[in-house]
Order: sequence, then C-alpha cells, then structure tokens
Amino acid sequence: MATSGTYNFSMDIDEIIQEALEMIGGEETLGHEPKSARRSINLILQDWQNRGVMLWTANTSVVTLATSVTTFALGSATIDVLEAVANRDGTDVQLERISMQEYLKIPTKGQTGRPTQYAVRHERSNPVVHLWPIPENSTDEVKLELVRYMEDVNKSAFQNADISRRFLPCLTAGLSYHMAMKRPGVDLNRIQIIKQEYEERLGRAMEEDRERVSIFFKPKVTV
Repeated sequence: MATSGTYNFSMDIDEIIQEALEMIGGEETLGHEPKSARRSINLILQDWQNRGVMLWTANTSVVTLATSVTTFALGSATIDVLEAVANRDGTDVQLERISMQEYLKIPTKGQTGRPTQYAVRHERSNPVVHLWPIPENSTDEVKLELVRYMEDVNKSAFQNADISRRFLPCLTAGLSYHMAMKRPGVDLNRIQIIKQEYEERLGRAMEEDRERVSIFFKPKVTV
C-alpha cells in the first residue's frame, strides 16, 4: 500500500485546542474556552522557555560597533545571549562572558581597544549588552547567538504555534492538563494522569531537541 509521500503534518491552534479538550472528555467545548485555551498555550510556551533553550528559537544577529559606545540594547523578543564573537577584518574572536558583578569591578571601564569580554544585564523588557574594552573603531562587528521568545498565540483559526512540530504532542497534552484544572467536575485522578502524560511527552521532546555534538567539561582553576 502506498504512503502519502508528504512530510507536512501540522496542527493549527484550533486543532490543538480540540485535541486537548478531547483528551479531557466530558462536556462539549464552552463558548469561552478557546480564549482561555489560547491564554494557557501562551503560558505553557513561556514555561518551556524557563526549562531550557528550544533550538528553533536560536538565531545569529550582527551588531556593528560604534566608537566609544560601551553598551547596546537587544530587541524585546530576545531572552539571552548564548555566545558572542568579535569580528575584525573577517576574523572572529570569541568573547568571554562575565557577570554584571564582575563587570562592575573592572577598574578601567573607559579603556578602549578590541572588545574581549561582555556582560548581559537583564532589564524588564530586554537584555542590554556591556562590552569591555570600549570599541576603538566603528568597523568592528559583534556576532551574537541569541535565544528569542516564541511568538504569541492570538488566534484559534489559521494560526500555528511557534514550535517545532515534534512538540505538538506535548503541547496538546499540556493544554489538556491546564484546561482540565480549570474545568469544573473533572476527576482529580484523570487530571493527574493527563499531567503525567504531559511531563513524559515534554521530557522526550526536550531530550530530542539538542545539539548532536560531544560535550567537554573544562574546570576553571583559580589561584
């Protein structure tokens, strides 16, 4: 028997909500539930990003430095900086990330030169990067590997969640768990079963969503 030959399976938000509510069972969808479900989906996506970095949310951004400008703000969609390199004349040199406390202790913050270190201050709306030494020209660049927020869900029909399709199983189970807690009359044992299923699906997805490289641990020894 022939297979489909396609690799395009996906689910829009409306289908995710329907699948999640079917997992709960019981009464039909109430009129207010789609709006409540979209709110829960956004909370679930935020929670995932508290648990780790989703590979599809990483991207590279290039910032052209300006002479004597020691800080620059990143966009509000950015969560954090994973790596940074300074580029001069086509050559990349890795920058060392230090804490804001370490940056504060640098006695020569006005020193100019090729940046070698950076610190990230997490403001309420967006991160701000601090460089040291201060850039000495306006031709160097800093390449940043950033992790961004997942896009908001604000419609039920004709909109997809900003996730890899491998995470659809855990999103539906997670939404089912959230909605079951909000729906009156759902058996507590059923809620616990749905929660366990959600955590197992999410664990498998996050284990798979990783770089296929070896990990080497290098101890930092100070005297």
